[in-house]
Amino acid sequence: RLSVKRTNLLYIESADNYVCIWYLNKGVLTKFMLRNSLKSIEESLDETNVLRCHRSYMVNFDQVKVIRREKDGIYLELGVEKVPDIPISKTYSETLVYDIFVVNYRDKVWSQYCVTFVRIRTIFVRKHTGLLLHE
Repeated sequence: RLSVKRTNLLYIESADNYVCIWYLNKGVLTKFMLRNSLKSIEESLDETNVLRCHRSYMVNFDQVKVIRREKDGIYLELGVEKVPDIPISKTYSETLVYDIFVVNYRDKVWSQYCVTFVRIRTIFVRKHTGLLLHE
């Protein structure tokens, strides 16, 4: 069992029957392996900003610094040394847009992501073309 402050949690990665929980411990990148499924972890973190973005990853969106589009896909940068860029898969992209903008935008917490997401809307906003973003 592991107890981590939400502000220190970076991302969670699946590894067969385990999940690797990556977090900062006194500023040092730390990994903890837990025998559990990513699906189970996802359900337990349902009402948080820790969101599934790929079949193998969940990310704490409070830690995301950059959302970058490349030829082969879209990636999240957490801005922490030795943390790889986390991919966003097409399967989870529309759900992420809904969770980030429709649910969280009301609080204006996510306004920093608006410009970035508008630039990559061709992938994300297929079904949400009526979504207008204002500051």
